[in-house]
Amino acid sequence: LSSLQAAIYSGDSAIHPEKSLRTRLSVMTHITLFLSMRKSYDSYNQGFIQGDFCSLQSKSEACPLTCSVVRSASNGEPWKEDKPSLRRGKQDKPFNPRRNAYEVQSSGLVALKQVRPWYKSINADVLQQALRHLDTAFNRFFQGKSGFPQFKSRRDFNSFEFKPKTVKVTGNHIIFPTLGDMRFFKSREIPESWEIRTVTVTREADGWYASVLLRDDSVPDLPKKTIDELQSVNGVDRGIKKIAAMADGTVEPNPLIGKRFARRLEIRQRRLSRKKKGSKNRTKARTRVARLHQKISRVRSDYQWKLARRIAASADLIGFEDLNIKGMKQRCKPKQDPETGKFTQNGQSAKSALNKAISDASWYSLRVKTEHQANKLGNWVIDVPAHHSSQECSECHHVSPANRDGEKFICEECGHHEDADIDAAVVIADRARNKIGKSNLPMVSRKVTPKPALTGCKESSPALAGEPGNQTRNRERETVIVQLTLFEDVSGESPSIPLCG
Repeated sequence: LSSLQAAIYSGDSAIHPEKSLRTRLSVMTHITLFLSMRKSYDSYNQGFIQGDFCSLQSKSEACPLTCSVVRSASNGEPWKEDKPSLRRGKQDKPFNPRRNAYEVQSSGLVALKQVRPWYKSINADVLQQALRHLDTAFNRFFQGKSGFPQFKSRRDFNSFEFKPKTVKVTGNHIIFPTLGDMRFFKSREIPESWEIRTVTVTREADGWYASVLLRDDSVPDLPKKTIDELQSVNGVDRGIKKIAAMADGTVEPNPLIGKRFARRLEIRQRRLSRKKKGSKNRTKARTRVARLHQKISRVRSDYQWKLARRIAASADLIGFEDLNIKGMKQRCKPKQDPETGKFTQNGQSAKSALNKAISDASWYSLRVKTEHQANKLGNWVIDVPAHHSSQECSECHHVSPANRDGEKFICEECGHHEDADIDAAVVIADRARNKIGKSNLPMVSRKVTPKPALTGCKESSPALAGEPGNQTRNRERETVIVQLTLFEDVSGESPSIPLCG
């Protein structure tokens, strides 16, 4: 989200306003130290063993629930004291003497600060919140909600988080634990009745930002329509030339945001490469490149949020293809000549342009934003199988590669013709309603713009003949129609054609 946007989530009734911080040089140095130590601590305790996995990098097997995935790491005490834990306030909860993954690693924080005293200058909430995120990632993996957590190096972190009820906001001042008071640019007002939960400080190319999570229990959750309340279905086919083609006939062209800024980015990167390493001019040039990347990201995000809103409001049920985007961007396998043993061309040079276009389109990001907007409207967003969606006829459901003729779709079985992307979107919408068991759910109404060749083009409109001011436009013109035949002149005389002897 940008500094002027906010997102409201269901469940927690949360708002995320981001605020640009105005920091002094000394405070900025302290914040940078927070971020650096948070990176080091997260890399030091890169996940607790749960299941058969040991390392986030190699994913080799080891004995579960015994040690950290990082070599030479200490996990603290695995057992609690002989008394119930009242952390969650549930006194009737049965006592479990064994600590979970987060509690084991968090208990080792005291010993870590004794061995490495420089960690004492960092607020403990920042380090503990990093472990909570790591524990959440592993729990989602074992629950089947997401994949195995990927390894993150120290360079992958640009933010840290404070616990709830530890940060105070008064006017345009925000007070952080250990960091103290600093001013910020208030992007929006925070209601007094809302409770401040977590606060995330993020470093971006143009400065530091604070994202505040709010909650108010009196605000009801966002309603979601039941399966019987669904009235229409729409399908979305994502592509390169057309970033989204929908079953209602709407086509959204790809803005090619990366291509628009490619020349400017190339110039700034060239200037950066020519600067002396370690110099101030190189630091300035690197900042200019980072700010341009930030601008590209914000322009793309702004366009996708607006497009996602239109897609989410188009129907009650929206279907997307379940695409393996990571597999689509994999490198081509090398080809080796069996006779000479040399490697031949495998088409990777041409595919690299396709991979770049797929990344620029950000298909997955568009799907996530659409689901977020649909949740606020109570609509559904589901994924359907993507196999042969562009080769299947939306009328007779005949599947054949011969149905495609570039961007045209002409069914060889029933003769149905349509734009290939729109036909695929109709197929996706049909699969979406079949997936939820409502095959009779009506398709969203088509938006068709008739072409002049099909409707007939008239120079004047009979409805405007009696209106003043249209004498020239509505004046009847004498039209002479002449039918020409082969080898016939306009004057009616047949031309003399010499015969070859």
